[in-house]
Amino acid sequence: MKYLKLIVVFLVLVSCSNKGEKQANALLSKSFFLEKSINEINTIHVENAFSKYQDNIELVKKCVSTIENEFARRMNNYKGLKRACPSFLTNYGLTKRNLEIEINQLKTLKLDLANNLVPGDSIPYYLEMEKKNIQKISDDLLDILNLYDFVISNK
Repeated sequence: MKYLKLIVVFLVLVSCSNKGEKQANALLSKSFFLEKSINEINTIHVENAFSKYQDNIELVKKCVSTIENEFARRMNNYKGLKRACPSFLTNYGLTKRNLEIEINQLKTLKLDLANNLVPGDSIPYYLEMEKKNIQKISDDLLDILNLYDFVISNK
């Protein structure tokens, strides 16, 4: 009987939460996953790769007399590092900051929904905007991870 009462209370609480609040929770969960992903990136590796690139390119400029295929391939990779490293560090910082702002925004929206501070007809609009923000951050993070893989594989 005690468990039956707990189940009824749980069902009432779950059914009382509105759909918008559930969607906000789902978006918040996704943003936490993105935050975990971005925090796993070690920017020191990128900085080290760029530093090694700069050191090696100076050595190459001093002693190149003949060009072989392997050398040409490595030079192309180094040119890619030259463009990728500064771009990576800038995009990483922006995406991390955008993600932090989005998480705070979703937490606030969730509280507003829980306290019925958002008009019912506006809930889908706010949720759609937050979905677009999360998708943009997700796309940016994918680009960052691709650059990160490139830099790490060529350091």
